[in-house]
Order: sequence, then C-alpha cells, then structure tokens
Amino acid sequence: MSPTTRFLTIAALVAVSSFVSAQQPEQRTWTDVTGRKIQAQFMNADAEKVTVKMDGKEFAIPLAKLSAEDEAWVKSQVMPAAPVTAPASDPGGPMQIGGVEVKANQRIEFEIPVPESMRERGDKLTTGFEEYADADMTKALVGLFVPPVFDPAKTWPVMIVSVTNSGRDKGRDPSSVKSMGGYMDAARELGWVVLAADCPGYKTPGSPFNRSALVEAALEVLGTQWPGSKEWPLATGGFSGGAKYSGWIAGWVSERGRKVAGIFMGGCNEDTVTSAIKSLKPDKKAFTSAKVFLSTGKTDNIAGPDDTAKVMDSLKSSGFEVRESIHDGGHTLERAHVAEAMKWFMAQ
Repeated sequence: MSPTTRFLTIAALVAVSSFVSAQQPEQRTWTDVTGRKIQAQFMNADAEKVTVKMDGKEFAIPLAKLSAEDEAWVKSQVMPAAPVTAPASDPGGPMQIGGVEVKANQRIEFEIPVPESMRERGDKLTTGFEEYADADMTKALVGLFVPPVFDPAKTWPVMIVSVTNSGRDKGRDPSSVKSMGGYMDAARELGWVVLAADCPGYKTPGSPFNRSALVEAALEVLGTQWPGSKEWPLATGGFSGGAKYSGWIAGWVSERGRKVAGIFMGGCNEDTVTSAIKSLKPDKKAFTSAKVFLSTGKTDNIAGPDDTAKVMDSLKSSGFEVRESIHDGGHTLERAHVAEAMKWFMAQ
C-alpha cells in the first residue's frame, strides 16, 4: 500500500454532532502527522474528520492523522458545536454522572464510594510507600472533563491525570483533580475525556496502589453510567512525581483488563512502568502495546535529558515503543507535548 493510500485510508462512518460544507471546494496542501503531503480540495468537515477530494474521488481523513496546523485550519471551518443534550434513555433531563450534571467543555467534580475489594487490593500491595493519615480511602473525589462535542454512545479516549506528592509532607496539598487543566486544552481540541481522582478534600494518598484503586472506582462508575466506556482506550499522564504515578496506574488498569493506549511522562527520572510489570503482573504483550511519551526540558536539573535517556533505555528494554520530545524550558509541564503525545497515542 502506497504512503498516499495509507494517508487517505477511509475512516469508518460515524454520527456527527456538527457539520459544515464548503461554499466552494478549496485546493490546498495537506500534511499528515508523519510529514507526508498531498494536494486535495477541502469538501467538508465535522468534529472527527475532514473530507477531501483528489483526482475526482472523495476521502475521509481522521483529524488525529493531520498535522497540528491542518487540524487547526479544519476546526476553524467547523461551526460551533451544538450543546450536549440528554441521552436517549433520559430525554427529559440533563446528562448526569455521580449525581452531578455533566457539562461539556467543563470540569465537573463528584464523590463516589470506593469498593472495599479495591481498597483491600491497594492496601495489600502497599509496601515502602509513605502513607498519609488524612487520606480517606473510603471515597474518591472524581474530576471529569468531556469535550465540547460529547456523546457517550461513541468511543472517546480517556486521559487519566496524576499529580506529584511533592510537598504533601510539608502541608501542601497537590491534587490530581486540580491538575487536570494542564491536559484539558489538548483534550478540548482533540476530543478526549480527562479523568482524575483524589481522596475527599483534594488529598492524595501516598501509595501508587491506593491511587490506582481511586482511579478504578472512577472508571467503574463511568462504566455503570455509560456501558460503552468500558471499551474506551485509556492513557495515563503526569509530570515529575505524577509521571511516576502514571506508570503504576497504567499497569494497574492494564492488569484489570483495560486497553492502555499510551503513557505520558513529563520531567520523569524513573521507569515506574517496568516496575509496574514486576509488581502488578499485567499481561505483558497487552501492556507493552502502550506507547510511552517522554517530555524533557533542556535545562531541567531534576529530570533532564541524561535522566530521560536512562528511562528511555529501560522502557525499550521492557518492550515499549518510546518517543522523547525536548523543550527549551526546565522542570515544567510542556502543554504542547501533552497534545503531541495524545495525537501519537491515537494515531493507529
């Protein structure tokens, strides 16, 4: 199959939430995420794909396969999305989850119980990690973001965000839920759901296994409310200590039978993904199909390029496909890399 044919693979037909037709077909150069280019006319677009015409034939191209510039151009041609409506099962009221109204394009928060079986599993695996007495593991405070055009009957990739514990022992309260904003811009543009879970009061537990139990409880609630979400692809992501936690959480949800499409690790100096294989024993073939994206600052004096190189070597030795991107800053989350990673995870 030629590169052009691969680039123009026709996407499966999906229901669309917003649609615009070009007044006059426009001939332009299109570039995909690998740099391949074609000349084709813009015909129309929706929130998930663009239709182009080349040599008299029309082709549908997923937006996720386009360069960032072309994707932004397409989105500028699409009219504002219609507001989210209630699901067919409840046409008379708003869409809800966890007793809270789901508002598209906004973060919502709700509390749910954490099943005893999940708490027990987390406690059983916890050894050598600092614990915090104020972390109430009987409940999870869940943060949820759904993109502007959201229909739970469709398939949506989910980014699970985790934050560092740095400062927790000094009275500061790092929160995974409050850290979702670093991922929501990319999710808004690319059509992702973002999820995070803390203990009540925005408290993080010390153990990565207890964190994983909170996440599993949140995913279970999504699956109860929206059964199709049990098949949605998952990615985990975090910065610094949060990146390390994202490796553990990825291993946990993979062992529980969920598809992990990718792991975003920003400013990370430790390969916890391989550690998760040893501790949690997920199906290795399934787990190593996840892509791992490492984001590194040139002037990062905590987890710089040399540290990242060691993490990359370890991940590759474990069988993972790894990509590294380096930005000019220091120990900071590079949001452009978040978007780059999310596009790469779903470009398959």
